[in-house]
Amino acid sequence: MKLIVLRGASGAGKSTVARALRARLGSGIALVEQDYVGRVVLGRSLTDDGTNASLLDALVRAALPVAPAVLLEGILSTEHYGDVLLGLRATPGLESWFYRFDVPFEVTVERHARRGKAGSFGETELRRWWRAADPLVDADGRVLDRSITAAETVEAVVERIIADTGLTAGTDPL
Repeated sequence: MKLIVLRGASGAGKSTVARALRARLGSGIALVEQDYVGRVVLGRSLTDDGTNASLLDALVRAALPVAPAVLLEGILSTEHYGDVLLGLRATPGLESWFYRFDVPFEVTVERHARRGKAGSFGETELRRWWRAADPLVDADGRVLDRSITAAETVEAVVERIIADTGLTAGTDPL
């Protein structure tokens, strides 16, 4: 069982990388999106307040045994989701990788302006959700996140995650 978590600010590139990674790896890769669960499933406009934490946890846990890998992506602030993420990490038999998009605020605003949902919210909301530093830390004080910077291309990030996880293109469901 493999879990890949992509965390960071709105507009940082998490969804773009998740979809590119899924397309590259092939069928069977499960994708759990914090925004989709919050906005579509629960009908909420704010999706990083922790309301959907138990549902994200349940979806990931349900997908793990039936998919070669599960991608979990979202803002996933440690304030509201840290316990869930650490709980998932502690799952017996699970290999996990955590990536944090360390992208400057100005870059997230620029990237957001190019997205289809740019009209749904703007810089004011992005600023309210912004966290300059939000490391996921284990009980021993070790930072678990691997940093992704604004200078890295989507293709480079996808290649790095594939190399880190040992997944291969065309992975089929179990």
